[in-house]
Amino acid sequence: MTTQESRPPSSGDDSNARTLAVYEAHAEQYAELTETSGSIAHRTFLRRLARISPPGEVLEVGSAQGRDAAYLEQHGRRVRRTDGTHAFVTMLRAQGQDADVVNLLTDDLADDTHGPYAAVLANAVFLHFTIHELAQVLARVRSALIPGGVLGFSVKVGEGTQWSDHKLGVPRFYQYWQEGPLRAVVEAAGFVDVDLDLDVGVPWGWYFVIARVPA
Repeated sequence: MTTQESRPPSSGDDSNARTLAVYEAHAEQYAELTETSGSIAHRTFLRRLARISPPGEVLEVGSAQGRDAAYLEQHGRRVRRTDGTHAFVTMLRAQGQDADVVNLLTDDLADDTHGPYAAVLANAVFLHFTIHELAQVLARVRSALIPGGVLGFSVKVGEGTQWSDHKLGVPRFYQYWQEGPLRAVVEAAGFVDVDLDLDVGVPWGWYFVIARVPA
């Protein structure tokens, strides 16, 4: 998919920083639009992550308003909420939740206070990274997981990249994926048992990916 619905003016900022800026400015709008969304495949994916990952804390990156973290907690998991945007972290803290700003491109995910984790959830987050950026992020995630730990994430199906103003009316960067290249980048990061579940949705499909760190 190379056709661009809308493209922001060229600048020195990278695509991820521009996209994060959109979420900073439109966090409330995004939360309202996604509070009750989620396909059957999405909920099945979350339940599976909760069930098959080892005992221990789940790190969610890109928590937004906390919908998926709450779902995992309803299924017996303890979740650390994080997001790359201050606006969402402020929103989560206003709900009484502990939450931290974490930039996946620059911050270590495990430190003296948090991690290593039994699982990492990144729902509709990795689709905003270029192929090169995703390889870096996957390496960070792998280092933050315990042996046998599980990564769960979702990306959109398609070809190429796009700046799309879908949903928020302001362009965000998207990297689309096919099964072969997606599996290859996950396995190159050191994950095994990579499982891709295709949800043929409308207006686009999704890959829900589950992968494991070797025990």
